[in-house]
Amino acid sequence: MFAACLALIMGIVLSSTGNRAHADQSGVSSSTTETGHNKWSRLTLDTADRIDRFFSNQNVDDENQETRLRIYIKMRTDENDGQSLGTGIRGKLSLPRTEQRLQIIFGQDDDSTTPVNTEDQNISLRIRPAGTDSVRQMRFDAGIRKRVGSYQLFGRARHRLTFDRASRWVLSITNSLHYFTKAKTEYRGQITFDWPLSTRFFFRPTTQIRWYQNNTDKCNDGICIDQYFTLYERLRQQTTHAIAYDAEFFYRNRPGELDDVVLKARYRRTTGRDWLFWEIEPAVHFPAADGHDLTYRITFKLEGVFGYNDTANVNDGWFIRPSAPGSKSN
Repeated sequence: MFAACLALIMGIVLSSTGNRAHADQSGVSSSTTETGHNKWSRLTLDTADRIDRFFSNQNVDDENQETRLRIYIKMRTDENDGQSLGTGIRGKLSLPRTEQRLQIIFGQDDDSTTPVNTEDQNISLRIRPAGTDSVRQMRFDAGIRKRVGSYQLFGRARHRLTFDRASRWVLSITNSLHYFTKAKTEYRGQITFDWPLSTRFFFRPTTQIRWYQNNTDKCNDGICIDQYFTLYERLRQQTTHAIAYDAEFFYRNRPGELDDVVLKARYRRTTGRDWLFWEIEPAVHFPAADGHDLTYRITFKLEGVFGYNDTANVNDGWFIRPSAPGSKSN
């Protein structure tokens, strides 16, 4: 099953890359169409980056090169699990005189399923090879990370490919392969669509596949398939705030078992200081451990962002322009 999923994802990457190269050689597209296409793609990517920075999404840490530090405190009350309190730090230090190709990464694990009160602190050195850009990105990491109850040395290779299309939505495919000294091999594949719907709404569905060789309890001895649907809404521009509406589905056990469904809304805004954010997240979920009974949960988070672009403003520019790029508005 794992091999089939991996082959499917890599097949999509290779075939689409080949098709794009063939299209480039044919030179059929007109310059006007190409210009409009590039503007749409750039607008979508810029909007996605602005949203990720405002919500401090993992994409900011993985894709961008600038020095950046996030520190937060998170409190959660769950109807079944009770109350929990957690703090975390995640940062990136771009080393000088390396043209931003060498970075030190530190902070909690990038596993989105990590509970609020058990986030581990890790450190790694990241290398970005020459020749990578915003469309094709390759990363190599080596460092220390916690797995199976102990800290282990690890290495990671990560490749991300963004597909330019003559439409509003942009597709990206990411493949990551970890190797740990004890936990051995871990794989993570992800397919994401970024789609601006209007001047206020931005839609992002994401499918993630995970597999663990020696840490199989995470996926009930099989493959994890996580499906995320997020609709971002930008509110009135007098205040820097926004809402993310999320529907999340978690499958386990090769992957025939629905482990949990989460429905939540994240309201996030700045405080009196542009670099300090607070966020409240009411949610309901249906965990398999409790017979998929309706369970209420609420989370509060206070987060400070330091370094490059620490005043991320979701109101800068449009989610999408009222008219197509390159055309005149009536």
